[in-house]
Amino acid sequence: METILLGVFLFGLIFTVLNFVLGFAELEIPMPEFLDVDLGGGQTAISPWNVSTILAFLTWFGGIGYLLTSQTSYVRLTVLALATLGGLIGAVVVFLVTVRILLPGQTAPMRAEDSRLEGTLARVTMPMGGARTGEVIFSKYGATRSEGARSADGSPLLRDTEVVLLRYEKGIAYVEPLDKLLAERPAPSGGEVLRRDSGGE
Repeated sequence: METILLGVFLFGLIFTVLNFVLGFAELEIPMPEFLDVDLGGGQTAISPWNVSTILAFLTWFGGIGYLLTSQTSYVRLTVLALATLGGLIGAVVVFLVTVRILLPGQTAPMRAEDSRLEGTLARVTMPMGGARTGEVIFSKYGATRSEGARSADGSPLLRDTEVVLLRYEKGIAYVEPLDKLLAERPAPSGGEVLRRDSGGE
């Protein structure tokens, strides 16, 4: 039994190092969804049964079991019980560190709405009007972008006019002055019409 526990410990330790180096910690064992932990902020929920926690359990189980077997006179059942408890504690510690410290510090994955231009507030940097194409600048997902633009109704738009992107077709943004949009439409609720990028300026 001592040899088996040592083998389990070495297996868990070696694959923990490989996990850290090669990065397959996100692999998960299929489990009921109610066991997943929601990280919030648009991040995907993570199951407590993943490669990192399983390897932590095996490493702690094997290490504690080997030490108890070689250094104490406990009976086999007691050794297995204490080793299992130690393995569970190790897995819980790794899981809590992952969901409380490591994952929250990562950048949340982009959502589909983050790439949408419709409803974005922008500023004219090159005048436009009629069939004349100008340019607008805006902030999107933490980055400043510029796009070729035309007036949606053909009216002239001067430099520094605040506009709203109504649609995006064939590489051209069609915009409408913010003042006109607010005058013609009821005030938006919950930012349904106008959206400022949360990661921008």
